Amino acid sequence: MNARLLCLADTLALLPIANGADPKPPKGRYLATPLTGNYYVYGGSMGDSVPPTAKDRKVSMMFSGPLAKELFDQIGPDRKDACGAGPEHRTRLRGHLSCIWRKSGGYAGYACYFGLDVPTGKSTYGSIC
Repeated sequence: MNARLLCLADTLALLPIANGADPKPPKGRYLATPLTGNYYVYGGSMGDSVPPTAKDRKVSMMFSGPLAKELFDQIGPDRKDACGAGPEHRTRLRGHLSCIWRKSGGYAGYACYFGLDVPTGKSTYGSIC
């Protein structure tokens, strides 16, 4: 009996080490993948924002990384008339969702923007340009 308990104790002691050898990336709720981005809460318009109020509150959200690239690829084609459009800056739009790709600079890579008018629950633009 003591041999069985000793064997069980050894197995339980090694279990955390065995599980730590094959770490899996953390998942969010319902197997969701975490996002990288930021948000901005404001009132008025994005170009002329004022402090938000209960009746005038909007949220501009930006996310980057794999999801931004996936959406950029899905919502094409490029908008040739978008501000900043050129060989090093591409923009794609679908409704209030705008996704961009920049070749270089502090914000190189893919990013998407969208907004929410909180009192109405309706979508809005998440970037000015």
